[in-house]
Amino acid sequence: MNETYIRQLVERFLNAETTLEEEQMLYNYFQGEDIAEDLMPYREVFQSFSAVNGMDKEIVKTHTPVWVTLLRTATTMAAVFLIGLFFAVQGENNEVPQQTMATNQTGHTPDLCEGSTPRELYMCYLERKREQSKTYRSLKRMIYENQQ
Repeated sequence: MNETYIRQLVERFLNAETTLEEEQMLYNYFQGEDIAEDLMPYREVFQSFSAVNGMDKEIVKTHTPVWVTLLRTATTMAAVFLIGLFFAVQGENNEVPQQTMATNQTGHTPDLCEGSTPRELYMCYLERKREQSKTYRSLKRMIYENQQ
């Protein structure tokens, strides 16, 4: 290639006056090995422009399959539904109705153990445990132990 023509193209390129075909010629010239000594400083510049402009490689777009798009849409809708359900449940009154609370034999709701130390709370727990009605297994064990 004529080096004077390349110098003219470089000058026009720096002034932004080249066409795409002329720029491609410059990119190809600076990719080669026969470069004039005074044009060597431009070699790195044109190689980087070539990479940025994508002249040395072709970009291929891939299409997403329909089932992937549908799966993404369904997942998003499910996530939005669950988040909405979470906030709807949080907004409701979380108070336990009186009918569902456990009652003792007198029909009153049980009093909570009061105490300031862990020992007092544990003693209250043991006392309540003794007051509870016996299960069939525990009654059977007591009868068996008394017979011996």
